[in-house]
Amino acid sequence: MGDTGSSHTEQWWRKPFSMLQTNLREVDVDMDVEKVASYIHELGADAWLIGVGGIQAQYPTELPFHAKNPLVAQRQSGDLISDAFAAANSRAIRLLARMDFSKVNAETAKEHPEWCYVSPAGGMQRHTGGLVSVCPCGGYYQERIFDILDEVVKRYPFDGFFINWTTMNEEDYYKRYHGVCHCAECKARWLKYSGGEELPNGPQDGSYPRWLTFSREVLDQITDRIRAFIAQRLPTACLILGKSADIMFHEANNAVGRELWHYTTSETVSSWMSYRPEVPVLVNSTCFLDMPYRMASEEPAHFAQYLLQCISRGGNPSTYMMGTPGQIPYLCLETAGEITRFHKKWGAIYHGLRPCAMTGLVRPYRAHMTEKQYQQALSEYQGLYLSMQETHVLFDIIAQEHVVAMVENGRLKKYGVIILPNIGVLQGETAVALDNWVLTGGHLVTTGSSGITDEGTAQLRSLPFSRRLALDDKREQLWSSYFALPQLNTHDHIYTGPLVPLYGAHHLLEWKAGTGGGYKLLAHAAFSPPERAYGNTQVEQRGYATGSFGRGRGVVIPFTVGCGYRDLGLSVYRDFFRGVLSEEGGAKEILSCRIAEQVNITVNTTGSSVVVHLINMSGARKQNFGPHIPISGGRIRVVRGNIKARALRIDKELEVNNGEIILPTLELFEVIVIEGI
Repeated sequence: MGDTGSSHTEQWWRKPFSMLQTNLREVDVDMDVEKVASYIHELGADAWLIGVGGIQAQYPTELPFHAKNPLVAQRQSGDLISDAFAAANSRAIRLLARMDFSKVNAETAKEHPEWCYVSPAGGMQRHTGGLVSVCPCGGYYQERIFDILDEVVKRYPFDGFFINWTTMNEEDYYKRYHGVCHCAECKARWLKYSGGEELPNGPQDGSYPRWLTFSREVLDQITDRIRAFIAQRLPTACLILGKSADIMFHEANNAVGRELWHYTTSETVSSWMSYRPEVPVLVNSTCFLDMPYRMASEEPAHFAQYLLQCISRGGNPSTYMMGTPGQIPYLCLETAGEITRFHKKWGAIYHGLRPCAMTGLVRPYRAHMTEKQYQQALSEYQGLYLSMQETHVLFDIIAQEHVVAMVENGRLKKYGVIILPNIGVLQGETAVALDNWVLTGGHLVTTGSSGITDEGTAQLRSLPFSRRLALDDKREQLWSSYFALPQLNTHDHIYTGPLVPLYGAHHLLEWKAGTGGGYKLLAHAAFSPPERAYGNTQVEQRGYATGSFGRGRGVVIPFTVGCGYRDLGLSVYRDFFRGVLSEEGGAKEILSCRIAEQVNITVNTTGSSVVVHLINMSGARKQNFGPHIPISGGRIRVVRGNIKARALRIDKELEVNNGEIILPTLELFEVIVIEGI
């Protein structure tokens, strides 16, 4: 992050804050801004994100290509934004501008077709409301949005800006996939970037992963320009957009037709905080079900997870609604107020909150692999995530694309264990960074294909194998095959458990001399009909292997143990992985927790205190969360120190016996602050 030209004390977003977004419709121009500002204040929020312009101006714009809300003139003042400023300022609420430059009206698109997105088939992308998508490479994004921003900053002293839907518009509001943009500017930029490679149509094309990197760079360049533009004119205003902005942004939402990953908010915030904890994160939590159902309220218990997972990782919570508060019956707003006010009350605790787990799980990066490889890696990652969350291994998320940068900024060295979940070939710089990290004392744990080149050789010197001898990834090859502890006698068809079924993929590796390991393979045998379902013989193939490298260790699990747990749910996968972590030098954490597996635990530090968030996830359902079940009997054990502990939600000192904190019955959530560690 560069210098904005303002002093650090003027950057108000460096301290914990919370926000409410009113996504304005044309008909909201008669909004009673005094009532709205009072509502925001009572909610516990201290910032208001209001729709200003881009697709449609909510103020009297003078720019011919900037469509204006036709109802603005009906307002007595003729300027909704000026009125909102007065109401917000009187309550010490900061006002931020929401801008959306992703689309223009049909008239503007007809006048400037060169600004518009063009599908591989040559068509524009049209939406309800007469809107047409534009391309970030085109003249509207590259030039005209700065005319709009210039007009806005001259009229209003906003405290910040959020730029919505800054994407390459591969998908529209109907969730229809249109493909990679093929406008003239995209073709020209891609030709120069790729050195003549054919522009892909979509994920099925081989050049698509590289195009993802190209598109990310296009958007990052726009972010850089917008940030510099705003910083020069409004030095104390922040930008909420991409990775080079002042505040990282995540929209927490559900979606019709998209499988729910119950930990999306937690993992997203964690991936940013582990990388650059000094850069604030904002989670805008959606009150409604999905874009096609903007008036359907999200389940309150599900909405609560957005806000709780956000603050548990050190993010700033925000509530996102359509229109004017009170006009649409969003059932989750009472929950939003409870958690928002809690966050505000304990702002001193959340100020400077930093991750302190010693284990990092690497999240796969789509741009570094094909779609098939990515889906396989994602399944493995999610299975390992669940395994550690349920067995209360404390961990952070490390984004694969951030590894090299985390070496450069010194953040990677804080971790004692890093886990690579079936992510295949690494970028060259990433492989070097991880080898050097192991050399200086780190423990690297890999599963499946991680660190194996396309030719089958070991890409990482720190791992205990030299090459791959064979790959079994067809289900017929894996059925009726298991990993197990060494068997005493399999000739009598009696087995010692647990037996871990092979599922997904198994890599037969050539182990280096002097390496160790555990578990052995019970090889494939007949499994049907039952009269012939026997004969699994133990063979000398390891279920995991270990070896020293410098002051550290490399640990390899040559099969997709996480995918097995993600897809099949057998606890033997989870327990096998947890056992490997424990036996092979798991990270030495400052505390451990004994409580039901339905509790999500995160640990951070702030000042001299350790802050433990306990989130009750017992209400998890297929596509959302329902009511939780109270959980009792929890304990936190601290390894050293004469400690004191306080539960913030019930605001009560807790009993401590010989370093063990006796937890109260857990309702939806609790936050434990521990002193003296």
